[in-house]
Amino acid sequence: MTSFLQQIAALFEQHYGNMIHKLAFVFPNRRSGLFFRKYLSQHAKKPLFSPTILTINELFLHLSDKQLADRIRTLFLLYRIFIRHSRSDEHFDHFINWGEMILNDFDDIDKYLVDAAHLFTNIKDIHQIDVDFSYLQPEQIEAIRTFWSSFRPEGNIGNRGKYGIEENHGTGENRQHFLDIWQHLYAIYSDLRMELTTGNCGYEGMIFREVAEKVKQGAALSTLAFDQIVFVGFNAITPAEKELMKGLQRKGLADFYWDCGSECLLDEQNKASHFIREHLKMFPSAFPLPEEKPVWPEIELIGIPSRIGQAKQVYPILKEMLEGNTGFNPEDALRTAIVLPDEQLLIPVLHAIPEEFSHINVTLGFSLSGTPVASLMESILNMQKKKRLIEGKAYFYYKDVISVLSHPYITSVCPGETAGLLKEITHHNRIFISTPDLRKSPILELIFKQVTEINRITDYLIQILMELNRIITSRHTGTEKDENEPISMGEMEQEFVYHYFTMANRLKEMIRDSEIDMTVETFFRLLKRLADTINIPFQGMPLSGIQIMGVLETRVLDFHRLIILSMNEGIFPARSTAGSFIPFHLRRGFGLPDYERQDSIWSYHFYRLIARAKKVSLVYDTRTGGLQTGEVSRFVRQLKYQYGVPVKEKMVVTPISSAKPLTFQVEKNEEVMSKMKAYRTGGGKALSASTINTYLDCPLRFYFSAIEELKEEEEVLEGVESREFGTIFHRVAEWLYDPFCGKPVTGDLLKQRASQTELTRAIEHAFSELFFRSKEVQPLSGRHYLIGEVIRKYIEKLIEKDSLLTPFRYIRSEQKIQYPLRLSNGTEIQLKGFIDRLDEVDGAIRVVDYKTGSVIKLDVKSMESLFDPTAENRQSAIMQVFMYAYLFSRQDASRPVRPTLYYVRDFFSAGFNPLLSIGKEKEPVSDFSIYRNAFEDGLRSCLDRIFDPDIPFTQTSISKVCGYCPFGCVCGR
Repeated sequence: MTSFLQQIAALFEQHYGNMIHKLAFVFPNRRSGLFFRKYLSQHAKKPLFSPTILTINELFLHLSDKQLADRIRTLFLLYRIFIRHSRSDEHFDHFINWGEMILNDFDDIDKYLVDAAHLFTNIKDIHQIDVDFSYLQPEQIEAIRTFWSSFRPEGNIGNRGKYGIEENHGTGENRQHFLDIWQHLYAIYSDLRMELTTGNCGYEGMIFREVAEKVKQGAALSTLAFDQIVFVGFNAITPAEKELMKGLQRKGLADFYWDCGSECLLDEQNKASHFIREHLKMFPSAFPLPEEKPVWPEIELIGIPSRIGQAKQVYPILKEMLEGNTGFNPEDALRTAIVLPDEQLLIPVLHAIPEEFSHINVTLGFSLSGTPVASLMESILNMQKKKRLIEGKAYFYYKDVISVLSHPYITSVCPGETAGLLKEITHHNRIFISTPDLRKSPILELIFKQVTEINRITDYLIQILMELNRIITSRHTGTEKDENEPISMGEMEQEFVYHYFTMANRLKEMIRDSEIDMTVETFFRLLKRLADTINIPFQGMPLSGIQIMGVLETRVLDFHRLIILSMNEGIFPARSTAGSFIPFHLRRGFGLPDYERQDSIWSYHFYRLIARAKKVSLVYDTRTGGLQTGEVSRFVRQLKYQYGVPVKEKMVVTPISSAKPLTFQVEKNEEVMSKMKAYRTGGGKALSASTINTYLDCPLRFYFSAIEELKEEEEVLEGVESREFGTIFHRVAEWLYDPFCGKPVTGDLLKQRASQTELTRAIEHAFSELFFRSKEVQPLSGRHYLIGEVIRKYIEKLIEKDSLLTPFRYIRSEQKIQYPLRLSNGTEIQLKGFIDRLDEVDGAIRVVDYKTGSVIKLDVKSMESLFDPTAENRQSAIMQVFMYAYLFSRQDASRPVRPTLYYVRDFFSAGFNPLLSIGKEKEPVSDFSIYRNAFEDGLRSCLDRIFDPDIPFTQTSISKVCGYCPFGCVCGR
């Protein structure tokens, strides 16, 4: 089937021949103009001059004496006018959120030639509508009446929201706020147009309106240098565009050609025909196009439970098209298109194109906000936004600093400095880092500086961008490049940096000229919005290779082979509509665009696109959840049920099998046993109680941590986690008792030692040393202050409990102790322990272990249960303090040794008793020597299993042990 543009090219070449250059052809987009030129050259029998090719926007600008105003400058101007009329003290930071919405509304008002004075009228009497709006259609008047009668019910303001929507509560404040702004909008609208006119510029709708009104009044179009203007392939046109077409038609200067090759586009029951049927009557064609026999293409519908999976499905579809060929016919490639209603799938689709397709033409631009330089700038701006001033010095938040230091641009410039800084931040647990500590290279000096003023923030960014450009340029200069050689990544990076640099410079000038005060946060928002609106065009050959395009880029173009992704309801057709300050009923009443118009436009695009295709693959995401419904587009259902088109459906699923849990164990081969020799006497290592507990919990975890010495990745901790909390408490308790080592302790001495001032100093020192890992001591704040106060309460309770034992003799804090244990085979294994506290109470030596975790029972069934790896609630804490008591008693058996557990959370209990007990009768363990042999037998049996070469290191059978295991990803549990 001949494409629509080929028909137009053949028709006009036949009728005008060499004189075609006197015509101007107007298309909905530039891409269609390029294809038209291609087809025209193919039909021409001899060389000829090309006609002028325009878009509708370019035609309006050509007929106007105004320049298109910059969007951001217009927003600044709108703000100043708004403040002048409303006498409001609203800050620009708040205005920007809805100022753009008002600009969009003004644009619609002008393009649809709406009487702005009537639209922004505050209807005080509902009967006023019958007089003032008599020029409108009855259904339009009814829509306006519906809004104002519900918004202003007689005798009562009522409880309706800001946009006239019914509310069940409130006092009408939202309504009054709406009216306060509404009554100023016409004055704002008028002044904005006047000031823009003074500057000989205007926003797009304003230019459209002025041109349309001039044409309607019969003004001469002196700037037109064409014999005729041919409008090709339009569908939904605004009233301003319609007036221009009618005016040119009256002067005999216009011709019109409408693409309605599919019977669906003329079907009254199909929304796709909403505009086209009217246009055919109002704007007929001068020359008839050849009749076409509509033929439905071969359509396949592919469902995939993945958004990115849709992009990956492009690969097998294109591979199937190759059918074993090593390449693809250039003309066939040009007539093949991948259409992306969800334009964010562009990059995944590019990765999915088979290598046999040597030429790819991308119509979509690559958003500047998605480039590496944009991500770096965003990290830098976030860092500046979250900085903290401490004693006049700037400190940056570690997450933002790490984000900047980890960026590829920065790591490639100064890899040594960034690696060193990242290591230092993590090792010293630095949450906020001062600027002098970060400025280790020229580029880092530019980045890590304090910037607070708006007039300096742009210079700050520009300096960084200039340095980045210098570095990137220096890497890629001095090498000659063949013109056919693909663009390198370095050249693309230069292009990214250049576009961002241009944007930052532009914003700097606009802010300077606007003289509007704004916060740094608002500047960041403006910069991001600008980045979102800038697309970096791909360089390529538009008339060769497979085409990748958005829906709007397909207008007027025809393809034999189509792959349309995201054929989901809500994406194609799109569900979302632009925000508006004008309520729905008023938009409908004054003929402004609404969602029904949008539905008609999408419907036309779809049916026109598939009308001349031979095969169409429609791919959609079948997932459901949240806002994702997994529902296929209504257009597919319409094809099947309204038109009876056969649609071949298939689902692409990933096979899922129920696999058995991975069984993983480590045999004790010669290499492993050789490493374990380090724990023998003289080997340099010793087993601690916690390490043995690890083996009893999970032998495989013991292997990873104790034998292979694998460690968890070090990271910055913002909050004080349970392990850090316990460490800090231990250090403060150690500080409390250190002066009493080897001395008697009384209650008065304890209270004197733990004064508020001294305790605060001890807590701050402990935090600095163990949490911040710094020699610099600073006052605690925020959550750290709260944690410090919790520790203070625990220490005060510790003193209170210990005062009940006075007088007693304090022996030592953090006592390191080692002792060898002979295994059953005669091998001696070195054991070690660090005893939190040793003291003498009532003639017995207490081996005290502090515990800051949850309180558990302080009794154990038997010594054997302490070494039972199958017990889910094994008393590991009691096993640990028993081992300390065992090691100490082996060295000093002159006095009774009493293992004691201080659970700090139990300090607040009236029945606090740290003494342990054993057996059914819960006999108190006041002298460990009675149970030492039994404990030694259990410990030896455990160590025998550890060092038995025939017993591998296996996974635990108790699943709850795996919950917080750092090696879960290794063993697969």
